[in-house]
Amino acid sequence: MSLRAAGATYRAVLRGRFLGVLAASVVGRLHESMVSFGVILLVTHEGSYARAGVVLAAYGAAGIVAAPLAGRLADRVGHLPVLTTSAGLFAAGLVAVGAAADHPALPAVAALAGFVTPPLTPAVRAWLPHLVPEEHRLTAFALESTLQEVIFVVGPVLSGAVALAAGPRTALAAGGVATLVGTVASCGLVRGTGAMRARPRPVGQAGVLAAPGVLRLMGGGVGFLLLLSVTAVALVAHVSGPRAHGSAGVLLGLTSVGSMVGGFVFAARVRPGASLAPRFVVLSGAVALLAGTAALVDGSGVGRVALAGVAFAYGTAIAPVGAVLFGRLSETVGEARATEAFGWMGAAMGVGAVVGDAAGGWLVTVAPAWLALGAAAVVGVGTAGLVPAPPGERVPALPSTRATLGATPPTP
Repeated sequence: MSLRAAGATYRAVLRGRFLGVLAASVVGRLHESMVSFGVILLVTHEGSYARAGVVLAAYGAAGIVAAPLAGRLADRVGHLPVLTTSAGLFAAGLVAVGAAADHPALPAVAALAGFVTPPLTPAVRAWLPHLVPEEHRLTAFALESTLQEVIFVVGPVLSGAVALAAGPRTALAAGGVATLVGTVASCGLVRGTGAMRARPRPVGQAGVLAAPGVLRLMGGGVGFLLLLSVTAVALVAHVSGPRAHGSAGVLLGLTSVGSMVGGFVFAARVRPGASLAPRFVVLSGAVALLAGTAALVDGSGVGRVALAGVAFAYGTAIAPVGAVLFGRLSETVGEARATEAFGWMGAAMGVGAVVGDAAGGWLVTVAPAWLALGAAAVVGVGTAGLVPAPPGERVPALPSTRATLGATPPTP
């Protein structure tokens, strides 16, 4: 595609409210990367990493449970009351987490904060069909997935800067304020489009998970984050050795940069009909190449330069996979259940991330890191076989619904 054609595609997508909504939602979702770092800073100031892990596990588990419930409620009663109320409660919850730093009830307080996390990411993905022309919806999904990387680059830096200036309690409170401001601004920009209206489920209609192909797409979300999480742990272990070193963050940062580049290119070139399984195979092939490179070189000097190049290339496949996964979910569930479906996808990805972190940690303890990368590649190939094939082996034009991630990041 020529630069002129790519520019025309971006102009068609970014005109109107889409760009403003996307920017405001990025602010509202900064907590996705600010809270974890903020909790670590808060707890380890007086306590241990082990206690910080317990607190983060309680917070994350509550968020996984709440995501589909909050999405369902938003579909039933409308997005505005659910988003604004939960954003306010979430901001108050993060202040409470800071206040309970030295209290035995901190994990419970963190769980309450996690449970009232506003379903902004699922909501934004459900709004997209109302904000862009139908023929450019997959491009919009790709841009939204790509800008998730901004959250995971900016969030920790912002949290660390605020903590240095005013302490970790203030850093957590800042995450809550960003969530409240970004959520309210996003809702204000979407008002009048019909995107936030209530969509009661028709009598007798089956639940979201009963829709054909949805469970397999959820499995795709689990496999996607499982692959990403194991790969991240293995890269850190290969470069650092038994004790993680901060320099390994350069490799992880390069994968994020690669994801942004790949996402922007994909968004400019994508057309309705983009398929999912081949992209999982490409992603898995990139991880396999990482495994081969890691097996042949060490994690320092020239070896690190080689790994850096392959890590960047691997990253270019991440955002496109997420975009098509969300697009497939969007077209599958329909507008009335979109927010709930994206909540379930967020929960599925959260499970994949948790399992991937644990599995990756175990694998690099008992085997070389390149073997863990090989295992991640196998997961990706298996996931490609799991996702449902689109009708006629092609994805039709996206109808009036939208999809989710996260987390991804993973999310990441």
